[in-house]
Amino acid sequence: MRVEKIVYDGVVKTLESPAQVVPRGYVIGKPLHVFIDGIENAVINGVYPIDKPVVLGSTGIVRVLEAPSADEGLSGKIAFVSPISERGLLSVNLDGLLSTYAIIPVEHIIGITNTVPRPLSALSCIASLSYRLSLEAGPNPVIIGCGVSGLMTALHVLLDGGTPEVICARRESLRYARSVGLLPIQSSENLKEGYSSIVYTSYAPWILRNLLRHGVSKLVVSPLVNRASITLFPSINRVEIIMPMPSRIEYKRSVIEKIRRLLGFVELNNIVDVQGLVPPPKLGVIVSFTRS
Repeated sequence: MRVEKIVYDGVVKTLESPAQVVPRGYVIGKPLHVFIDGIENAVINGVYPIDKPVVLGSTGIVRVLEAPSADEGLSGKIAFVSPISERGLLSVNLDGLLSTYAIIPVEHIIGITNTVPRPLSALSCIASLSYRLSLEAGPNPVIIGCGVSGLMTALHVLLDGGTPEVICARRESLRYARSVGLLPIQSSENLKEGYSSIVYTSYAPWILRNLLRHGVSKLVVSPLVNRASITLFPSINRVEIIMPMPSRIEYKRSVIEKIRRLLGFVELNNIVDVQGLVPPPKLGVIVSFTRS
């Protein structure tokens, strides 16, 4: 059996290879809905250095075809695949989902169902991580990053009655934040004092450096961010660092409904047709495979 996959090794391209043996602790999945967003952009832009070609597609929903040497109860289930686990990051340390048949560590499966969810549910794992970040953030955090994860974290804080401040590293992201009801800023110089924490959701070490000068005592770091960027400054040693991992599907549904308008949605028949969608339009794109 031949497997087609979308890989990055300096350029985005389609590769075809023989099916490989599934290692212990992994499952074979058929992609149904795959979310392509900032992780793929970060790989392409060199934020995440890679030492081998990696399959892109860091989160989404798959149908588990077989679970050899893993939990046999997963076979035939629809699984929510998290981009992160203790094993590493899909599309960076491990191969992602944009393959005819994806080979996925069991640790990356954080939810299962018997029915095929709608395409928007491909955001479920990112939304669950954002919910965890918001719980650690406190009532008035300053959130670095206006990607999908950063915006959903801010919306979760807002729905819980908090008052998040959001800093957008890129000018074009300001309008995305405004469109979901947030009031973003582009410079840390405009921040008030006394916020509950910094939440670091996007690679922007220059912004983090400036915020650490405010004397904050708590830094909540998304595990999707390049971890090396939080150790650049001596002042980081005086801060409590928390890096929560999503362990189950849990989020406020209205959050992903608000994000919907910022995403692209595409239905495709084959993996090879994805190549033109990397990097993705808007804040990301959900690709649904109609023949899966």
